Amino acid sequence: MSALHRFLADSNYSAPVDIKKLKFIYSALEAAAVSRGKGIGDLRILEVACGDGGITFPVASLGCAIRTFDIDRNAVESVRDRIAREAVDNIEVSVDDGKSFDDGKIYDVVIASEVFEHVTDPSRLAANIIRRMLKGSYLVVTTPNGYGPWEMKNRLSRDYLSRWNALRRFLGKPPFVKKDGPYHCQFYTRKALLRLMTSFSLELRDFGKSDSLIVALPYARKSRFLGRMDVKLADILPHWCASGWYFVFELI
Repeated sequence: MSALHRFLADSNYSAPVDIKKLKFIYSALEAAAVSRGKGIGDLRILEVACGDGGITFPVASLGCAIRTFDIDRNAVESVRDRIAREAVDNIEVSVDDGKSFDDGKIYDVVIASEVFEHVTDPSRLAANIIRRMLKGSYLVVTTPNGYGPWEMKNRLSRDYLSRWNALRRFLGKPPFVKKDGPYHCQFYTRKALLRLMTSFSLELRDFGKSDSLIVALPYARKSRFLGRMDVKLADILPHWCASGWYFVFELI
């Protein structure tokens, strides 16, 4: 089995859009290894907000030493359970907040996948991430297009409407207060995210698009056929038509 196939097999991701993201991350790790003059398994990796380990375990399968954390204690326990069950010895995980995490170490690559849209103070998160990097280190960021098909579809959901303060005022309910957690606090344009990153001396090295317009159709993400069509469609449409984006930045 090739390193890429092993990388993909070690994730619990299965949707075409998630496989596309994993392949982008793998490509970023290959590029980082070349840039740092190391083997891919010798990279020091920090993952911000591991969730249930959908990226953590694929990275570990490459032999990389990976340090990761999440603010969600249940997510961390799930990762720890799998570590113990599979006797994985190159993952260190803890309950921590990305805005204050500090282990005193420096990393070749930092991965922040679907993170920056969940924080009320993304500048503080970016500033803390930079403290764990040196010149030449890579930062991999994936995030939704805040005004793309997926987010616009979600704006019509009951869950989103229940947090819409104009509607809450009309119904006489107290305002919804944004806080770090499962809900999206930020809705980025590509330009806004690039502006945030370049303000911290991060230079764009690679860019990709997730899926696109088909995802707005009912049950589209449950269909592998439609999913495969959508990830291909995203590659040929303008970036603002994409539902999500992938970035690789280098600290300069």
